[in-house]
Amino acid sequence: MTQRGFWRNLQPTNQRVVTGGYGALNQVWYIAPQGGAPNLGATRQQTFSTFTDLKPNLRSRDIIYIIGVLREQAVAPDDVYEVSIVGAANTPRQATDGGVPTGGGATWMAPASGAVATTPLLEIVRQGWSIENMCFNPHTASAAVRLTTTGGLDEAGQFYFGGNTIMGGGTTQIGVEDVGGSGFVVIEDNLFFGLGDTALKGISTGNAVPLSWAIRNNIFKQNLNDIKMSLSYAQIRGNQHFTAGSGSTNKVVSTIAVAGQGGFNQVVLNFFNNTTGEIQVSNGYSGASSDLWSNYCKGTAALIVTSPPGA
Repeated sequence: MTQRGFWRNLQPTNQRVVTGGYGALNQVWYIAPQGGAPNLGATRQQTFSTFTDLKPNLRSRDIIYIIGVLREQAVAPDDVYEVSIVGAANTPRQATDGGVPTGGGATWMAPASGAVATTPLLEIVRQGWSIENMCFNPHTASAAVRLTTTGGLDEAGQFYFGGNTIMGGGTTQIGVEDVGGSGFVVIEDNLFFGLGDTALKGISTGNAVPLSWAIRNNIFKQNLNDIKMSLSYAQIRGNQHFTAGSGSTNKVVSTIAVAGQGGFNQVVLNFFNNTTGEIQVSNGYSGASSDLWSNYCKGTAALIVTSPPGA
């Protein structure tokens, strides 16, 4: 799995650059709950132990590097756009199986005590945020990341999520959830593993049906549901689905999961662990009549062009 975010975004200077009327660009901040940020060249003024402590300092187009194990449920600022969050490590998970922070890796978990169910580790409410090279372990009945769109300024679209690992291990955990209908989202090169609810989940379409998502080259392993959303003009491409569908309730892929909405999606070049004849609603596959489906299935060497009927 590609882990390129740290190297792609690292800047040679920690000073703001002012250009034209757009204001300050690219202030670099560090979140290091167990210390260690000075080893990355950070100063005390740049380093914080939690996202909440850093939050008042954030401005649009800033970069945040996280090293160590962050245990927090937080909401991004409601007036800040285009922030990049990058795990500053090549081993995204902490060193111990029991979740004891060691200062290594780049992991975001729920608080050790007082965590709130149905509350994401991070809720994003503005456009242009990106998250790369992180490991997430969300709380019970909660998401790693929630995108919230209600119309007007509350619009979490133009979001990028790449090269991350989202680990389950608890109950009813969610990877990325969309509330309201965010548009132009890219989800690529991630591992969604062992999530007791859903890897990618649409909660509602109160503002719009999520438009023009690109869900590509991800690995889905041992989740209850992999992709359970309503989507419009989305690309679901090149993903590997390790768990076979075995019932109509749980979804390997559904592009119409919220009230039957969605359509004109391309579900192509994915790898399904079901035979051709099993790509049916009865095994967790559903799409709109306007979708295009062309994928590899278990026991076949060639592409199978088949669109499952609507649920």
